[in-house]
Parts: sequence; structure tokens; C-alpha cells
Amino acid sequence: MTDNSKALMAFNTENTELGTVQHFIDTSTFDGKVKLYSALQNAEKLADHLNEPLHMVNAVAQSVQVTDEQTGEMTNSARVIIVADDDKAYAATSPTLLAGLNTMFGIFGTPNTWKQPIAVKVVERRSRRGYKFYSIEPASEPGEK
Repeated sequence: MTDNSKALMAFNTENTELGTVQHFIDTSTFDGKVKLYSALQNAEKLADHLNEPLHMVNAVAQSVQVTDEQTGEMTNSARVIIVADDDKAYAATSPTLLAGLNTMFGIFGTPNTWKQPIAVKVVERRSRRGYKFYSIEPASEPGEK
């Protein structure tokens, strides 16, 4: 059993009864707590927004358990939530998306250090064995270079 729940080690960590939530949202204020709660509770399915430019301002990772569709085994994974500049949130359970965000944060810094949103898009790819997975990449907007 692989535990991907701690893959985003740079995140602020808050332990809750439901598991670990990692994020860059300033929760020292009531407004920040509302933003985090809203992202966790109201995130849309990322699968419905593949290939769309999202102006990311934050990211959240929540430790979750998922059931393997083939074996029925429960495994630990991470629910990844991308928060856009319009306060909409988009979620998927995807270890590869989590790894992609880690790589992005290593290059661009973490969201709490950004001066402006970063335009990203999430795409669906297939592994050599035919398994679907999500990948994140910078998305240039029309007119950007």
C-alpha cells in the first residue's frame, strides 16, 4: 500500500478528525478559514474542466482513502484541489497531479509567494499500460509569451 498523503511536504499542515489537510491558505483569519472550508466542500470535479486554463492562486491536498476498482482494497491517496483566482475550486484524487504540483512548486515557488496567479491546465494522459492519469502544465493565455 502506497501512502501519497504526505507528498506535498511544503504545505502548511492542519490535523483534523477526517485526516490531514495541507495548504498555503492563511487560516489565521476567519476569511482564510472560510476559503479553505469552501475549497474542501464546494470543489467541482476537475475532470469536467480538463484542458481549460485555470488561474491558480492556491492548492490544497487532503488525505483520503480510495477503493481500488479492480481489487476492492482501500489505499491512502490525496485529493488535490486547485483554487482559482475567482475562488472556484477544482478537485481530483490523483497521485500524478500531486507530483506535478510538487514539481511546479519547486520551480515557481509555492502559491503563498506568488505575486499573481499562474495559468495552468490539467490534461488527461495514458500510461504505457493504458491507465489514465492527470498531468498539470503551465497554460499560456492568448497574447502571452
